[in-house]
Amino acid sequence: MSEEINNAMEPLPDANYYMPGKIGFFNSMYPDAAAANGVDFDKMTRIPDEEYQSFISPPEGKYLVFDESGPRLESIPEPDYLAIAEDQKDSLLSAATTAITVWQTKLLMGRTLTAAEMEKLNAWMDYIDVLNDTELSDAPDVRWPTKPA
Repeated sequence: MSEEINNAMEPLPDANYYMPGKIGFFNSMYPDAAAANGVDFDKMTRIPDEEYQSFISPPEGKYLVFDESGPRLESIPEPDYLAIAEDQKDSLLSAATTAITVWQTKLLMGRTLTAAEMEKLNAWMDYIDVLNDTELSDAPDVRWPTKPA
């Protein structure tokens, strides 16, 4: 475990330290780097080499956090697959809405669409219907509909 440095002691050669409230580690071989970051070795806590190594190369599923208590490892949270799928659905719906905007505008103005335009509009509207009905509870394995050509 980490050990407090006695203010009267010199830092150990080639040892690693941290100061609560500061982000990062400081090596005693580089006192100027510590001073440039506004810290003194006499206010720092030494980290044993094994603990330091676990911080700079965290085990799988962990990441390094610094706070007022010093460094610690925390578990990487699982992705929120449902939120990711909802964002994807919103993005696909937005793109589909953009794709049909010109045709909708023409219809609102009382203009007539060509047969090809009407076919494309209907294909996009069918796509939007299927997209709106797409089940997201299986995220991340959502079966997204294919966009019209």
